[in-house]
Amino acid sequence: MGQGDAGMQKRLFYGMGANFLGQLINLAARILLVPLFLLAWGVDLYGEWLLLSSMVAYLSLTDLGAQNYVANRLTQAFASQDIPLFCRILHTGLAFFIILPTAVFSLFLAIIYLYPPASLLKVSLTGPTTVFGVLAIMALQFAVSLPEGLLIRVYQAVGLLPRGVMLANLMQALVIILVAAGLLLKFGILGIALLQFLPFVIVLGIALYDLNKRFPHFGIFSWREAEFALGLTFIKPSLHFLLIQLSQVFTIQGMVLIVGIILGPVQVVVFATMRTIVNLIRSFFDQLVHAAWPELTRLDSQQEADKFLALFRGVLRSTLFAAMVFITVFHFYGGTIYQIWLRKTVAYDPTVMDLFLLYMAQWIFWLTLSYPLVTTNRHHGLAKMLAASAGLNLVLAYGGGHFWGLPGVVLGMIAGDLILPFWMVPFLLSRHMPQFSPAFFRREMVPYILSLGFLALVPWLAPVLLLMLAGWWVCCLPGYLLEAGAWERIRRLAPFNPDSGPKT
Repeated sequence: MGQGDAGMQKRLFYGMGANFLGQLINLAARILLVPLFLLAWGVDLYGEWLLLSSMVAYLSLTDLGAQNYVANRLTQAFASQDIPLFCRILHTGLAFFIILPTAVFSLFLAIIYLYPPASLLKVSLTGPTTVFGVLAIMALQFAVSLPEGLLIRVYQAVGLLPRGVMLANLMQALVIILVAAGLLLKFGILGIALLQFLPFVIVLGIALYDLNKRFPHFGIFSWREAEFALGLTFIKPSLHFLLIQLSQVFTIQGMVLIVGIILGPVQVVVFATMRTIVNLIRSFFDQLVHAAWPELTRLDSQQEADKFLALFRGVLRSTLFAAMVFITVFHFYGGTIYQIWLRKTVAYDPTVMDLFLLYMAQWIFWLTLSYPLVTTNRHHGLAKMLAASAGLNLVLAYGGGHFWGLPGVVLGMIAGDLILPFWMVPFLLSRHMPQFSPAFFRREMVPYILSLGFLALVPWLAPVLLLMLAGWWVCCLPGYLLEAGAWERIRRLAPFNPDSGPKT
C-alpha cells in the first residue's frame, strides 16, 4: 500500500468517523425534536411550522448551484498545488455567496410583506405578524448558511474534511440543544426560529477565525483575488447544479406543500414523520458520499480510473446493503418503532410505510449512481434529466394524492422516478465514464433486485438474504482500504468475487 493510498485511507476513515458522528446527531434531532414539537405545540401548530419551513427552504437555491461546482474546482486546484488559482476561486466564490444572498434576502422580505403567505398555506393558528417574523428569520438563516457552507467546503478541498464536518456537527448539536430547551420552556414559534438561527452565526465566526489562522495566505477576509471574468465561468456549470438542487427541493419540500394543500396540516405531519424514518438511510448514504467526495474528485483529476471505480463500488454496495437491512427491519417492525418514537400521537399507516420503503429501494440506487457525475463536474445531462423528473414527480404526486390520498402521493413519487432517473442515470454514467460498463451494472443491480424480490415473495428468507448480501458488500471493499492479508482472506470467504465477471 503506497503512501498516497495510506493518506487516502486515513482521510476516508476520519471523514467517515466525523460524518458518522454527524449522523448520530442528526438521528438524535429527528428522534428528539419531533416528539418535543408535538408535545409543546400539538399537531396543527407543528404542521404550520413545517409548511413555513418548506416555503423558506426554496431560498437554498439562491447559490444558483455554485457551491458544489466551486468546491470541486477548489479540490482540483489544491490537488495540483495551484495556490494562486485556489485563492482566485475562493475569493470569487465568497464574493458571490455574500452579495447574491443579501440581494435575495431583501427581495424575499419585500415579497412576503406585500403579499402575506398565510392564507395560501392555510396557516390559521399563527398571526400574520408572527408569520412574517418567522419567515424573515428563516430566510436570514439561509443567507448566512451560504458563505458558511463554502468555508466548510474549504476544509474538504485542502484534505481537512473531518475538521469541516465537525464544525457542521457542532452547529447541528447547538441547534438540537437550543431548540429542545426552547420547546421545554414553551417558547413560541418566533422564539424557536431565533434559537435555530443562532448556531449558524456561531459556527460562521469559528470557521472564519480558524481558516484565517491555519491558512493566512488564503486571505479569507479579503476579496482582492476575486475576478468578475472568473465568476462568469461559474455560471453555466453552476446552473446545472442548480437544476439538481431544484429537483431535490421539489421532491422533498414540494411534496410537503402538495400534501398540505390537498390533505391539510395533519396529513403533512403523517407524511413528514414517515419520510423522516425512511430518510434515515439517506443519512447513512450522505456519510459515505461526503467522506468519499473529495477523494473521487481528486482521483478523477489525477486520472486514477481503477481506484476511482474501486472506491465508488465500495460506496455503492455499502449503501445498497444498508438499504436492504433498513427495508427488512422497517417492513417487519416499522409500526412498533413508529409508535414508540411518537408515543402514539400520530396514527401509523402500514401501507404508506411500505410504499415509502419501495420508493427508497429504487431511489437510493439511482441517487448513488449520480455521484460520480456530480463529483467530477460531468453533471450537465444529469441536471436536465432530474429537473424534468422533478416536474413529473410533482404532477404525478398531485394527481395520485387527489384520487387516492396520501398513498397516492407516494405512488406518484415512485412512478416518476421509475419513468426517468432509474434507467437514465446509469445510461448517463456509462456514456461519460467508460469504466462503468454494462457488466458493472449487472454485478451491482442483480443481487440487490433479487434480494428485494425474495424479501417480498419469501419473507422468511430475510436472514439468509442479509447474510449473502453482507458477503457481497465486504468483498467489494477497495484493497487499499485493508491490509493485504486481511483483503485476501475476505476475498476467499466472500460468497462471490466482484471480479469474476467481465472486466470493466
